[in-house]
Amino acid sequence: MSRCEFESSCQHNDTCGLTGSAAFFASIPQSAVVVNGPLWCYFYAMKYIDDENSRAGRCISCTQPSPSSLVYGTEKDILRALSFVKEHEKADRVFLMNNCSVGLIGDDIRGICESFQGPWPVYTMDSGGLKGSFEEGFVQAFLRIVEEMKPCSAVPHSVNLLGLSDIYLKGLQDAGEIRRILEGCGIRVISMPGAGDSWDHIMAAPSASFNLVVRDELGLAAAREMEKRFHIPYASVGMPYGFKGTEAWADRVLSLLGCTGSADFLAAEKRRKEEVLRKGNGLESLWGSLWFDQVLVAAPPSEALGIAEAVRGEWIDTAKLTVHLTAASEKSVKAADVIRRVTVDDEEIKKDYENWENGLVLSSSHETARLDRLGKSYVSCHIARPSYDEVLVSDLPYCGFRGAAALYEKLWNARLRQIRCSSRGHVIKEKI
Repeated sequence: MSRCEFESSCQHNDTCGLTGSAAFFASIPQSAVVVNGPLWCYFYAMKYIDDENSRAGRCISCTQPSPSSLVYGTEKDILRALSFVKEHEKADRVFLMNNCSVGLIGDDIRGICESFQGPWPVYTMDSGGLKGSFEEGFVQAFLRIVEEMKPCSAVPHSVNLLGLSDIYLKGLQDAGEIRRILEGCGIRVISMPGAGDSWDHIMAAPSASFNLVVRDELGLAAAREMEKRFHIPYASVGMPYGFKGTEAWADRVLSLLGCTGSADFLAAEKRRKEEVLRKGNGLESLWGSLWFDQVLVAAPPSEALGIAEAVRGEWIDTAKLTVHLTAASEKSVKAADVIRRVTVDDEEIKKDYENWENGLVLSSSHETARLDRLGKSYVSCHIARPSYDEVLVSDLPYCGFRGAAALYEKLWNARLRQIRCSSRGHVIKEKI
């Protein structure tokens, strides 16, 4: 891990490997998660997970090792924590993770857990900032679960969706929309690890005939491992955004699986698109085109690149489109004028903020707070976590056909507020 990534790991609430691992394990119902480390790491992970996963406060606990344990070992702390889970939790399995400092001790945590002889299996691993970012922790947890899978007979025209997470902004809603699209096209979804799927569904993943990776940074490593273990082919298809983008996404998936019979479903979605765009044409006749001088998209790669492509390809006219990726990605989109990577291109990103002059920001609260500190004008819509200053409680997704309608609505409302504030001479710092 690079120096800048290590320095970020305990300064931001979404970059620690332990947080990523805990998020993946906590997404599996009837599971208990034990952090073998100090309360700081427990609260650090909970701050990020608890907002989206209502089970987190009940299923995640902490060993809280004493200072002497860092010298003599954490066996007593682990056994005490497992006893607590046994007495107070109704769990079918337990996941125990070492944090950074405890991982340096060298305890045989698997042997310690086996000696406890609890009523459930205990799965162990090292995690924490020294193991990398949130994404890397999520991947390591995912690979740990793949180790438990067994070969199954393949189900024709079936898929696993890899790279979903229920703690991403609109994570569960986006997962539901992708499932709806696939099933509408006659494709069976076997498993969606990380998005609230049960243990039994996840263990059935080897029966899928194809793996669809929607976020490379979360799901690609598991797809490669499952191809090696179970000979399941895979493709990185990204997240579907926009009407055109979702149609193209569905066509590609159908081609990969050799499926037909989706005409009625896609025809109904085409009618949805036509109705939404008809309303947009009416707004253009009143207010002019959906124009922003500049647009900033800052989010994880699949969200950032997919939304950027939809923004310029079918929604918005703009003079400049800048994309800030919050995780590593080898992908790009022609729609973007500039693509930068957080922690790698920070000096250039700093200049992007300093030179900002009004426009639309599609991001998390980190980016809008930075513009606030610089006194910059903008209108915004949050597409990534954290979202401290925008309430999102509806069941509408951001991806897929339903998500395209929801985002198109938000973009028009952002433009109308910008027009209204400009006509009154107000400084624009509006969140939509």
